[in-house]
Amino acid sequence: MIRNRLVSLLPVLLLCVFVLSMPVLSADDSKPVRETIRIGIFVLPPFMMTTENGDAGGASVDFWREYLAPAMNVDIVVSGLYPIPRLKMMLEKGEIDVIPYITKILDRETRFLYPSRSLTAVSSCIVVRRDSPLETINAQEDLFGMTIGYITSGYVPPFILHEQIELELVTTTEFREINHRKLMNGRVDALLDINYLSLVYEMNSKGYSKDIRIIPLDEDRVAIYSLFGQTYRGRKLRALYDEIMETVPPDAFDTITRRYLVVE
Repeated sequence: MIRNRLVSLLPVLLLCVFVLSMPVLSADDSKPVRETIRIGIFVLPPFMMTTENGDAGGASVDFWREYLAPAMNVDIVVSGLYPIPRLKMMLEKGEIDVIPYITKILDRETRFLYPSRSLTAVSSCIVVRRDSPLETINAQEDLFGMTIGYITSGYVPPFILHEQIELELVTTTEFREINHRKLMNGRVDALLDINYLSLVYEMNSKGYSKDIRIIPLDEDRVAIYSLFGQTYRGRKLRALYDEIMETVPPDAFDTITRRYLVVE
């Protein structure tokens, strides 16, 4: 009789063992795990900057949030603001997955992965004090004998590369602030900036426009890209990025940028 009872209870006991052996799932565990792409940025408003609510953001981050992340079915997390040399080190170590907005130079081409399509293109310029005798730049010789402030690890236009033009470089997230002070104090003769729109945005927002004169350089516009790590993960992300960019409207990035620019 006891044996019969044990036999009748056997299915119940087996069910209990099965249930107890299952992992405990939270409400979120039943959902597919979304991958997170880690974006690292440096200071270059309005493309990369601290937003009004204190978060790392800007036009390049908006582009990832609105176009790329939804198409990739990923989340993004943004960190910064860091100097460019530190961002490159973080990208090599795999601490971040992408720098969203940066120029192409030989050193980066050998160490990292550029996508097939650029985001946009920018124009270079020289900045001088309002009382400077330099009003136009027609030839390289116009800059001979000058010390020009710039940033470490930045793209340098060929027009500037000459033994009679000295570049004085700074490595800081606040490179424009530091260089502006040096210009106003007479420690440099001029400043180089390869992003005219970003420069105008920052000078206007800080009230510095009245102190300076901006002289465009007659050079080809410089292409801007997102940059990926030279790793298996980086190659996968770059390939997916290239695929998705084929579906993104060509003017999408510039349309986002115009939200930040005040038309005078």
